[in-house]
Amino acid sequence: MDPTVLILSYGSKTPLEIAEGILTEMDQPKTPINNEVSSHFYKCKIKTKYFNTSVNLIPFDGKWENVPTEITKTTEAVIVFFDANDMNFLHTFSDTFLSDCPLKLGFLLTTSFPCEENGISLSDLKKRTNFIFDFISLKSNSETETESTATSTSTPAQTEDQYQEIVDGLRNVVWSNVEISTKSGSLQKKSLSSEDLDTQLNDFENLLITAQSLRSDTRLTRDEFLDKAEELAGVMSNILNDNDSD
Repeated sequence: MDPTVLILSYGSKTPLEIAEGILTEMDQPKTPINNEVSSHFYKCKIKTKYFNTSVNLIPFDGKWENVPTEITKTTEAVIVFFDANDMNFLHTFSDTFLSDCPLKLGFLLTTSFPCEENGISLSDLKKRTNFIFDFISLKSNSETETESTATSTSTPAQTEDQYQEIVDGLRNVVWSNVEISTKSGSLQKKSLSSEDLDTQLNDFENLLITAQSLRSDTRLTRDEFLDKAEELAGVMSNILNDNDSD
């Protein structure tokens, strides 16, 4: 079963709007699939240089406590829209929010970030969440409509960059169903023995596992996490460059 990207809303923008915005950004069809667990979901294909896979985008019309267990147990990413002026959201959102799912990625979205003086601040949210959450400010519906009206006489309204950071995040996660791509000629090199090939594949697999473990290590501060992630990216780049030069 493909991993779930659960989309919730505690504000004016609906989960469906966000799901369709992501698919638009990725130039993928917005074709809903019905099932018994959720009213519908969207298949989202993820293709990178290193792997091809797919995840299920589930725009859930309800709050976290009402999400069925069948969904939470497959949830590996959560996208939550909130109203920065609704202080009650701080009481709703906490680490217990994540206790039932093997989360690898999270985004908190709002349309008024950085928040106003009387609203929720970034520091308030950081106290309630762990480092895996990134904070993104989207354009409000009124801003989007204004831009659409302004450009309607010349070019179609564009949504670029609205969800690009989310798309980048989805592509950078090592999902549980990931399939690693190999270059077409790499398995046919006569100079590479079967034993050497197995060793390199095992090294690469261990590297991916290490990357995933790093993502889940809540003992690290965000700066420490980013430093280690940069080191890990350098190691991965060196391995791939060595393979390309063989």
